[in-house]
Amino acid sequence: MTFKGFLLFLLLAPTLICAQDKKLDSLFGVLNASKDLDKKSLVFSEIAKFYGSSNADSAIYYANKGYRLAKQRNYDLGIAENVATLGDSYIAKDQLEEAKIYYAESLDYFDLETNLFDHTQISMILGNINLAQNKYIEALELYQSCLDISKENDFKPLLPHLYNNLGNLYLQIEDYDDAQANYLEAQVLFKEMGDAYTAAIVLSNISNIKSILGNSEDAISGYLDVIRVFSINENWADIARAYNLISQIYFDKEQYKKSEEYLELALNMLKNTKSDHDGPLSIYQADIFTTAAKLSFNDARFEEAKKYAWDGLKLASSNSYKETIYENARILSMIYDKTGQIDSALVYTKIYIKNNEEFQNENDLKRITQLKMQYEFDEILRAREIDKFSREAAYKRKELIFIGISIFTILAVVILILLYINQKAKTLKATLRHENLELEKEKLSRDIDYKKKELASNMMYLIEKNEFITSIARKLVEIKPTAKKDNQNILQQIINELKLNSSSKIWDEFELRFKEVHSDFYDALSEAFPDLTPNEIKICAFLRLNMSTKEISSITHQSVKSINMARFRLRKKINMDREENLIAFLTNL
Repeated sequence: MTFKGFLLFLLLAPTLICAQDKKLDSLFGVLNASKDLDKKSLVFSEIAKFYGSSNADSAIYYANKGYRLAKQRNYDLGIAENVATLGDSYIAKDQLEEAKIYYAESLDYFDLETNLFDHTQISMILGNINLAQNKYIEALELYQSCLDISKENDFKPLLPHLYNNLGNLYLQIEDYDDAQANYLEAQVLFKEMGDAYTAAIVLSNISNIKSILGNSEDAISGYLDVIRVFSINENWADIARAYNLISQIYFDKEQYKKSEEYLELALNMLKNTKSDHDGPLSIYQADIFTTAAKLSFNDARFEEAKKYAWDGLKLASSNSYKETIYENARILSMIYDKTGQIDSALVYTKIYIKNNEEFQNENDLKRITQLKMQYEFDEILRAREIDKFSREAAYKRKELIFIGISIFTILAVVILILLYINQKAKTLKATLRHENLELEKEKLSRDIDYKKKELASNMMYLIEKNEFITSIARKLVEIKPTAKKDNQNILQQIINELKLNSSSKIWDEFELRFKEVHSDFYDALSEAFPDLTPNEIKICAFLRLNMSTKEISSITHQSVKSINMARFRLRKKINMDREENLIAFLTNL
């Protein structure tokens, strides 16, 4: 509660408490007086909504009572209302998976009751949960379906929220043009509705795009405008998020003092935010704790950094916020490494490496998702065009047939028109088929370019990963002599495992991705030089990517001298003079 809100509460407490008690007493009075069990199930839902997010456990208790009563009566509306309220209550408790289960059940029963508005609204909420969990395709399908229904049925209250949510989705997959287009559409609609609060949220999202694109000053100015609007309505959670976003901008610019100032404001706002916040507060909390952990670690305040990173990791893990899990595990591994707690560092290093790989795969998935969604959108648009054309053609056919029944001479005209339409349809199909072939060619070209970039990125990641694991192994070797004899065996096992992980699997990972990009290279190499050893083939693959001797040494754990000797032997085996460029030769093979 804010200071201003607290003063109002002191002045009006007897009235407010009395009014609340009267409302609750009224609901319980209806509950006790009514003999209509269906009506009672709906009253339980209303009582649960009265408790809302201020007392989520009580809300769950009464919604469950209403649900059980409606289930006994096979009363679809009562079931739908109570399970939807249960979904709201679990959202307030930041338990997203449980909320999804109840929302999904409510969809079935609202559908049976043909309550289309509520059905559409809950579908949109399910889309929001999927988006929070990085399930982009599921979220897109729900949003697109809700948008079509809302346009067709003129659900004006839902439209701006759907455009804003679509903007959030495109922002997540880094399609900034489509994100901004949807945000601007949402902003216009919110202003028409006079909803200043949600219009400010949209402005915050637009500012986020500016921050990502490097327009940091415009982004900060936008966030400050947003904070002014939120302050009027005392939306502390949203203010905390905006302050945290400004803090992150200054952190990235290495202006750590400024970053610390805005982080303190975010943490203070977070303290004012209680369970009456709409939506999963854990998203904001996890992001703010992550920023606090980064700043504390940067300032060598390791215990403070450890606390924030652990709190952020716990929130992120319980709600499947994958990127935040990766960030906080990484911070914890560095903290324990700095403080000499090698065992703990190793635990979080493994979490970090696992989630880093998942994060890299997720970034790849974003690109694939973007292409898939674009393809699906194109298919939807083509289907709509064909459907529209078919409806128009059918209407014309009926009209011409009706005229042809009355006047014989018009029949010939009707036949000609139908032949023309049929030919036009064939031409259209041929055009669409040609366009599809062109799109497939373009997609194949983009896929090849993308795989080349992915291969280069993967090599840098493998080098960094190998160096990181080698560094840990080296440190374990250094401390091994000082450990007890029993612990020395354990340390040696860990060292062997790290070395095995850094050497035995790296070539398989590299070779798999290399073959996706340069599928014909090995065949050409084997055909031209069948006597090459497996090690020489590896050297050829690395050189084909224009890698330096030092980079090859880092990946293969061979010395620079050994790599140079291998290159010398390779030249001799393929009869190449010293003046010839080995890399150019392999590239053109």
